[in-house]
Amino acid sequence: MNRIVSLSFSALALAGITLPAMAADMPVKAPPVAAPPIVYNWTSCYIGGNVGGKWATFSRDVVTVPGLFGVPIFGTVGRDSNTEAVYGGQIGCQWQTGGWVFGIEGDFDGTNLRRTFVAGPFAPAPFVPGDALEIRNDWQASIRGRLGYAWDRFLVYGTGGVAFADVKATISLVPVVGTPGFFASDSRTSTGWTVGAGFAYAIWDTVDIGVEYRYSQFDRDSFALGTVGGILPAGFAASSRIETNEVTARVNWHFNLFGAPRL
Repeated sequence: MNRIVSLSFSALALAGITLPAMAADMPVKAPPVAAPPIVYNWTSCYIGGNVGGKWATFSRDVVTVPGLFGVPIFGTVGRDSNTEAVYGGQIGCQWQTGGWVFGIEGDFDGTNLRRTFVAGPFAPAPFVPGDALEIRNDWQASIRGRLGYAWDRFLVYGTGGVAFADVKATISLVPVVGTPGFFASDSRTSTGWTVGAGFAYAIWDTVDIGVEYRYSQFDRDSFALGTVGGILPAGFAASSRIETNEVTARVNWHFNLFGAPRL
């Protein structure tokens, strides 16, 4: 009996020594590591729409009737502003490396900007009260580079490039005794430059919303407005230059042409 009790205590003592040693030799399982946060990638092509306001300044507007030896005998020179809505669309592609985002974009917008000069009661000959000249701009477009920096889904950028605008001059003369009324117009596609800045936020993986400001300046254009029978065989001429400021809200839908993941 004493032998059995002694053997039992010996076994318990051996187990007490062996178990801590075995526990010390067992590998310790590391706690789980959280996955790194997913960073949004702006690399994509996109297409979208915009709407906002455009402010135009018409400057150096002139209407002339060449007199003897081609000397202008009448002209109006001045600056006038006009504000209208602007609406249209844009398409572009962009590439992200690190935080920098490089891109190219084209846009086309419709508007209804105009300046109208109406001769008053002391209009010089050959004009009479009611004669009018209108300079009008119905659309503008641009092709621009973009350079921005992204913080995950938030992007700020600058943009600049070449701009285009249709400019139309129209003259209308009221009928007077011995002279019928007269109406003539001429149009040009004016070129210029545009610069601006904006920001965008990706509300979904394939959709971003943003706001953009741009300033555009176009070349001075000249218009030939025809003749009034044999009374003014040299005809009318007009010229104008347009500058615009615009602020638009934008939305873009992104699609992938480069094989890179959207995120």
